[in-house]
This record gives sequence, C-alpha cells and structure tokens, in this order.
Amino acid sequence: MIKLPPGIEVETIPLEKRYKSNLRGLLIRIRKLYEAIEDRFGEDGLDLIAEVSMEYGQEIADRVKAREGEMDIHAVGLFLVKVFNGMRSKGEITEWTDQRVCIMVPECPYPFTRPQTCKAHTSMEEALVKGLNPELDYVIEKCIPKGDSECWHVLRDVESGKNLSVDNS
Repeated sequence: MIKLPPGIEVETIPLEKRYKSNLRGLLIRIRKLYEAIEDRFGEDGLDLIAEVSMEYGQEIADRVKAREGEMDIHAVGLFLVKVFNGMRSKGEITEWTDQRVCIMVPECPYPFTRPQTCKAHTSMEEALVKGLNPELDYVIEKCIPKGDSECWHVLRDVESGKNLSVDNS
C-alpha cells in the first residue's frame, strides 16, 4: 500500500471488494485492448492474440503437469474451474462423465462482445487442456458473443468428439 503523509487518510476498502472491482476493470481493459488490436491489425491482430494466448496456456500446462503429473478429464475440468474461479466467474458444471465435462458460465468475465475475439483468447484454454491431457479437446459449444444466453466450455475425449461437428469459431 502507498504510505501517506501524516494526517492524510484514504477510505479503507475491504480486500474482497477491492479485488472484485480491480479484477473487473482489468478484464474489461483486456477486452478493449484485444478489440483495438483487431481493429488496427485485422486477422493478423487476432492471430497475434491467439498465438500469445496459446503460448501462455502451454506455459501454464507445463508448470501444472510438472507439479501434478498425468491428469484425467475430471482433474483437467477441476483445474479449469480453478481458472474460472480466479476470474470470479459464476456458473456450474452441467455435465460430468468420463467422456465429457461441461462448465456453463452465464456471463463472460471479460466481457467479450465479438466471437472472433473470444475464439482468439480461448486458444489459451485449448492449449492448456491439450498440454494437460493430449487425449482431450476443449470447445465452446455455446457462446454469449455469438448470441447464446450462456457459454458452454466443454472438455471432451478426443475419440468421442470425432463424430461431433461443433463450430468453435
């Protein structure tokens, strides 16, 4: 905290309230930066966002895998829940099988308004999931920026997902 001169005080805001407010502002700032990159550089900008996000997801996966070892679909799903909880996301796990885990989020924490920005950003989650377990896929089956009422972040076994045609763009 910033040390103030004697006799000067600022309102003390509870840590939880301060964290929530600051996080929300940072997430909106990220969205605005992404949109500015896309507006200025078009597809090249989206490619840059996706590339940086993918690298970050792989870095996280490498650290987690070194610490945790092999992870099945449920362990990867619970790790994603930790990621979403860190973003203060609300939602719930709506499916929990050995082939599929679905995390429903009713509100985008960023909040993205463009599907292509969401797709570029979530290449982080794709890389994270693949890095934690190459036998899994990560897709967004419902997407608020596409007009859906909620987002469905889905982990699925690669073999069981081959017969599904889900547009993740």
